[in-house]
Amino acid sequence: MNKKKVLEAVKEIETEKGISKEILKDAVEESFRFAFCKKIEDEFRIDRRTGKQIKSKDAVKLPDALVRVDVDLDKAKIKIFHQWLVVREDDIKDDYIEMSIDEAKEKNPKIKLGDFYEEELSVDSMKDKDVGRFVSCFKQKINKAEKDALLAVFENKIGTIVTADVEKCDKFNVIVNLLGKTSATLYKDDLIGDEKFQVGDQIKVYVVGIGKDDKRGSLVKVSRSCPEFLAELFKNEIHEIYDGTVEIKKIARLPGRRSKVCVWSSDSNVDPSGSCIGQNGTRIQEIVQQLGNYTKDSKEKIDVITWSPNIGLFMAEIIKPAELVGMVEDKEKGYITAVVTDDTLPVAIGLKGINIRLASMLTGYEKVSIITESDANESGLQYKTFEEYQIEAKEEERKAFRERQEELRAKIAARGRRPQTNILVTTLEEEKPVEETPEVEETIEETTPIETPETVKVETKEPETVETVEPETEEVKKPAKPEEHKDVVTTTTLEFLEKSLEEEKKEKKDKAGAKKKKKVEKKEEKEVKEEKKNVVKMDIYSEEELAEFENEEYEEDYDEEDYSDYDDDDYYDEGR
Repeated sequence: MNKKKVLEAVKEIETEKGISKEILKDAVEESFRFAFCKKIEDEFRIDRRTGKQIKSKDAVKLPDALVRVDVDLDKAKIKIFHQWLVVREDDIKDDYIEMSIDEAKEKNPKIKLGDFYEEELSVDSMKDKDVGRFVSCFKQKINKAEKDALLAVFENKIGTIVTADVEKCDKFNVIVNLLGKTSATLYKDDLIGDEKFQVGDQIKVYVVGIGKDDKRGSLVKVSRSCPEFLAELFKNEIHEIYDGTVEIKKIARLPGRRSKVCVWSSDSNVDPSGSCIGQNGTRIQEIVQQLGNYTKDSKEKIDVITWSPNIGLFMAEIIKPAELVGMVEDKEKGYITAVVTDDTLPVAIGLKGINIRLASMLTGYEKVSIITESDANESGLQYKTFEEYQIEAKEEERKAFRERQEELRAKIAARGRRPQTNILVTTLEEEKPVEETPEVEETIEETTPIETPETVKVETKEPETVETVEPETEEVKKPAKPEEHKDVVTTTTLEFLEKSLEEEKKEKKDKAGAKKKKKVEKKEEKEVKEEKKNVVKMDIYSEEELAEFENEEYEEDYDEEDYSDYDDDDYYDEGR
């Protein structure tokens, strides 16, 4: 093997692949180390009596020989050494990698215990078999280094759409250049239908990932036919999907023919399928224009449908515009039989059964069959009607709503706060109307004082009347307390509970702000007090003038009015 040719090839790889010099140096050293370890092992296994190599099945597993390689790419130097660890005679366990101190001193008097005795090996001693080992190891190292370099460049591009330039194309494959860094191959399965390109065209491709290098293409794997490519187009073209208002649940795609995209939104005020289609189909047409560059009639068609967790409602959306009457579902055997009206059977099946294939992809069932309502009735097929699926879906929605309410209540209870009183209250039993008691009103009228002699007699019997009226009024008032009804279920609206959580957060912020404000005010007060202490007071009056002010006598100018009348209680009684 020629050293110069090896190092020149390494420099070419550095410029072409963009791999750093340090990585290339490590790859060369590791490849020489591997090749010479195998070379030494082969030489050790030669039988001295016959001169032939011991067969691998009869050979004993040997450890890797100790080989040290020094490579200097700038000076074009390669040095290789075979090493033995120097130990005592009694401590030798394997003379393949160890040497006694006495034997080592005979060759090098300056050597010590624990050092390595080295013998230099020549690169020219490598045979064709050794060169093949070196090349295979070096290729593996370079491929790994190239893959790591590509990962650093395309780490943020995996799972996205990038624009590529067509470098070469034929009837089977299309080779494109990605970001000016590397080339990638679009195979026939990666293209949409029968689309054709020319050299220099700019096309959009989906970066699937980075895989193993093979003879057919490069490390970066790209595609235009995968469902993820269509999902990314929706994300780039439709704002509601980009910001998360609308979510893509599933995609079933037959590239170049038809695709079904299932969308869903948690916001009840948003129409997920309508937002994707756009006014007069403008949004969906923008996406269709990017799927293939062949004739208009052969462009891929896209159906946008609303996803539902209920399998019956979901199947009704999949086979539209056909009308679903009912369905039979068998999860164990993995099949679905959909029953449609007699006049919509061809639409439900689709051209060459394409709708059935897409329905199988979306539902996850291996076998999907569609029959007419009349055939189902003639065969006596027992199926679940579409109305029953609708009722079931409503019950599932109510259950999910109650679960969300319980979660919100649990959050509020965990924070130690009770909900406010503006809640909706429903009773399990209807409240009974309060019975009218006209007799009570009559007795009360009789007990009211009237200025007649007869009423005086009634007043004398007032205690008896009170005794008869009080129990009756108590019996009437007891059932008139609907607040104390025990069978009450309280349901809190989600808006209120969310509002209460927001108010609680706001209160915490206000409290924190008030505390900060108080701290600032206290600090300011302290500063003011300190300033007042430091202020030098100036005497306005002299001590003699102050003494004169104290000795002065003031005359009382107020009127000498007698206020003793106001102390009498009769004065206030008269004013009532």
